[in-house]
Amino acid sequence: MIPAGPPPLDPDEARSRILEELAKAEYDNSPGFVDWLLGQIEQWYTNLVAGIDGSSAAQAGIAVLLLLALLVVAFLVLRRTGMIRRSHSLAVAPELDADPVLTAAELREASRSAITSGRFDDGAVLALRSLVRDLDQRTLLDVSAGLTAHEAAERAALSYPDLRGRIQRGATAFDTAAYSPRHATEKQADDLLRLAEYIADSAPDLTAVDAAEPTSETGSANGPGTSSASESRTGVRS
Repeated sequence: MIPAGPPPLDPDEARSRILEELAKAEYDNSPGFVDWLLGQIEQWYTNLVAGIDGSSAAQAGIAVLLLLALLVVAFLVLRRTGMIRRSHSLAVAPELDADPVLTAAELREASRSAITSGRFDDGAVLALRSLVRDLDQRTLLDVSAGLTAHEAAERAALSYPDLRGRIQRGATAFDTAAYSPRHATEKQADDLLRLAEYIADSAPDLTAVDAAEPTSETGSANGPGTSSASESRTGVRS
């Protein structure tokens, strides 16, 4: 005998309850939302199977079809929220120190080409890599293996303090393009490329950099036996 289930909800009331539940912060495109959704599917299916008479092949078939439908719904929800990407890989390497043979100018040109062709993730990644490569070539930034976008942004902001906010937003766009289930937008990629172009043509402000560097034990920052930090950098405009 199949136990009686709860009375059916009015469609409008059911829709209202679902929307209220999904509006909660814990379900807002976070890993917790995935766990909750999968848990709901498991719970619904467990309750469904528990109420099915094992001798009925028709009921078992219906249970399988309902499970498949729930999985399709879950996939569409995750796809819609961006938690499942249409493409799981970039066409370019996301490492900031990748392709050392490419110059900053070449990386900017590659970024521009990617954005023009609609590959905004690639364009954002290449734009930040070009910015980092430019600062590395001018000895304003030391690029090491494993350097993250936000670490590079913090160091770059020492030379361009007035651009700190834009550089940090660029690092966020890079992380979105390279690692997030979401995609970088055309505006994010284009803004980051314009920022890289602007920095390439701008002189740095070394005041904050010099203040952050320790004074040599053999003399003052500009005294005998030492040279100023700005003088020790090559490729920096005076």
